[in-house]
Amino acid sequence: MEIKVCKACGFILDTRPNMKSENGICLSCLNKDRKNSIDWKERQKWLTAYIEKTRNRNVEWDCVVGVSGGKDSCAIVKRLFECHGVKKALLVHFCDEFTPSLAGLHNLDNLAKKYNLDLINFRCAPQTFVEETKKSFFEELHPLKWIESQLYSKPLEIAAAFNIPLVFMGENPAFEYGESEECEIFHPASNEKTKVIFMGSIWPYSNIDSLEQAEKMGFKQLSDFDDWQRQGSIDDFTQIDSKGYMIQHWTKFIKFGFQRVSDMACRFVREGKLTKEQALQLIKDSDYICDPLAKKDFCRTIGITVQEFDETVDKFANKDILVKDANGKWRRKDLL
Repeated sequence: MEIKVCKACGFILDTRPNMKSENGICLSCLNKDRKNSIDWKERQKWLTAYIEKTRNRNVEWDCVVGVSGGKDSCAIVKRLFECHGVKKALLVHFCDEFTPSLAGLHNLDNLAKKYNLDLINFRCAPQTFVEETKKSFFEELHPLKWIESQLYSKPLEIAAAFNIPLVFMGENPAFEYGESEECEIFHPASNEKTKVIFMGSIWPYSNIDSLEQAEKMGFKQLSDFDDWQRQGSIDDFTQIDSKGYMIQHWTKFIKFGFQRVSDMACRFVREGKLTKEQALQLIKDSDYICDPLAKKDFCRTIGITVQEFDETVDKFANKDILVKDANGKWRRKDLL
């Protein structure tokens, strides 16, 4: 299989499910330019009026915000209160069973305290989490397939139960990850009773912007603590809430030839923080690395051995684009 990369950002083409490209440029890069044609000020003005129009004055909260405590969560909450007239929001956090990072614990606590907000920590039955994660890992090498569906569904279910008309989430993934040319405002799960809005379709989404907004609220990065010197990543401020969760990202490398390093490096190219050449070097140096602490935490949490983990990974390895190096690590053939 010929391995092609985006001419603009360096992201591997033809392997990410549903991602499109045109003339050798990924749709994520093309959508970066489409952002210039969107009237963001008009969308922001619309949202302020829409919140006021849909506010249910018979309930305590104006809206639900699905939160992890990460940078995007902080940016959403900050802008809802400071720019769009929200008076009270209900935060909904869906817990996983992995070991939380010190930064993750701080950020979720700080998010609730900053605006004195009610927070629901929704913890599903622990054994259900283990069973669903183990099933998806062994059958599809998609370990957090179930929990990621819950991250979207539980805020909506809780909003419906309390008759709260609006739910806010972060980026529009179809637009940001190159699946669609349309930067839709409403999430497909929206219905007549409850509307789910992508805040990344109201304010032009970028990792740097979210980080800047979050740090104004007291957001901390992994490097502000000493419990996790993360590997297989090029930043300390994304997906930092719990340790074993990172295996979800790394398993994408085994199946599709990319993981978090590619995601972030190519985004940084689009955001003007890296050149394509710098991104490609980072991808070559680090994208294949499985963080050892994340792997240990993942195996411990779902009750499997390291040998079972490695054997399952080998079973799903995409040998069209990957090969093992001298150290027994799966690597992209074109980057050796």
